[in-house]
Amino acid sequence: MRAAADAVLCLAFLWIAWRLSRRYRSASPPGPAGLPFVGVAYQIPDDKQWLKFHEWTLRYGDVVSSTVMGQPTLILGSFRAASDLLDTKGAIYSDRPDAIMAGELVGWNRGLGYAHGPDNPRFREFRRLFQQFIGPRACQDANILAMQEEETHRLMLRFLRDPKNFYRHPRESTGALILRLAYGYEAALDQGQDPLVEVVEIAMQGFAKASEPGAFLVDNFPVLRYVPEWLMPSGGFKAVARRMRRELDEMYDLPFGFVKEQMEAGKARPSFTLSYLEEKRTPTPADEELIKAAAASLYSGGADTTPSSMTAFILAMMLRPEVQERAQRELDTVLGPSWTRLPTFTDRAQLPYIEAIVLEVLRWNPAVPLGLAHRLTQDDVYRDWVIPKGTVVWANVWSMLQDPVVFPEPTEFRPERYLKEGGTLKELERHEDPSIIGFGFGRRICPGMFFAMNSILIGIATMLYVFDISKAKDENGADILPEVDFRGFISHPVPFKCDIRPRSTEAASLVARAAAQE
Repeated sequence: MRAAADAVLCLAFLWIAWRLSRRYRSASPPGPAGLPFVGVAYQIPDDKQWLKFHEWTLRYGDVVSSTVMGQPTLILGSFRAASDLLDTKGAIYSDRPDAIMAGELVGWNRGLGYAHGPDNPRFREFRRLFQQFIGPRACQDANILAMQEEETHRLMLRFLRDPKNFYRHPRESTGALILRLAYGYEAALDQGQDPLVEVVEIAMQGFAKASEPGAFLVDNFPVLRYVPEWLMPSGGFKAVARRMRRELDEMYDLPFGFVKEQMEAGKARPSFTLSYLEEKRTPTPADEELIKAAAASLYSGGADTTPSSMTAFILAMMLRPEVQERAQRELDTVLGPSWTRLPTFTDRAQLPYIEAIVLEVLRWNPAVPLGLAHRLTQDDVYRDWVIPKGTVVWANVWSMLQDPVVFPEPTEFRPERYLKEGGTLKELERHEDPSIIGFGFGRRICPGMFFAMNSILIGIATMLYVFDISKAKDENGADILPEVDFRGFISHPVPFKCDIRPRSTEAASLVARAAAQE
């Protein structure tokens, strides 16, 4: 009798659990069911996760619910859903999930990107610093604008001297610009790759790889972080994390040490780090650790994303030569035919087509198609759906910028979509503005968005004014057609060949003169 009673109780428990799971499932947004516990983890690819998420959006709607290794996960595939939750309800949707590989093991949780918030004092201090130094008002400062123009001239000189390695130049130039902004450090232009730029680039490669959803098993099975390294073949993910952490520590310590040395010698140039240290007067070790992390966060936000946009722009100009020609006509009208100066930010209001190209670059290849994940800090209800506390939320920026209702023929590169018939810029609504969507949502929106937009705009305008970009030729003189494909958590075009030539000898001389004056 006792065994029979136990069996009945067990069956009753299973029936109640089944009913509750059905009730929870019916109260959740629709989505792929997946396997028990594993959920949909096996369905998410190692790269281009946004395409799988977009496929689910087309099937289930703009709010997709799933589980990944037991973790409730929400995918937002429309601007409306992302704005409703991440903007309007930012107070509860602005935390970050624990990123075991990138955050804990490599150490990126010391910076802004993976810092918990928004109630975290460290997070608030990061935001204060960035708002003060590279916020919308600060980015109009003449010194910062001049710095961006000058580094753009050095970038053009790189293209002029070594056009075949065009893929590398925007990355080196952006790294040099952020080193200058963050530490007052002038990167070497004539001695190959600057050693500090190389340190930054290596650390950022680790950031991008460690941040990819599903790239490391420990993110799905956190208990694995307790497995000794010696038990893993070649050290496994722990050996990789140890190397990435060493590279990140170098990025923290070497440029910061440069600022301290310059301060002691009385030669420190104005910079983000110097401003903070002077504000503190006698900084504590905790203060120094925070500014190291804040300065490194400037890189994680810009050192790889701006180059992504610049290489996507070069690819687009190869595919749409008529766009390039129209842009050059606009520049020639504003600057004149005498090659006496390069574009500046004061020309911006007279260059609506250049502005439209920038917007289309941001839409056509969003630099971070998924952004970083958010985490819900308390239970919520949205459209009669129950979203439980702890849910990980991904805003699929790629889906939003490929919406054919908002952006007809979304796979086509069409700057004209942002212009009125007379050629002036449209007044864009937030849901149709890539310069808003592409930089994230809510309290986690990229604090360097205005600085990045300025860098991309002046880079595109200057390159169009002094160079012609066209398809490379094979040994028979036929065009080499590029592969239009974008890969990586920070999305870059796959490597391609192209031909970059100055528009005239006068244009080449102008680039050389401008760079020599810096």
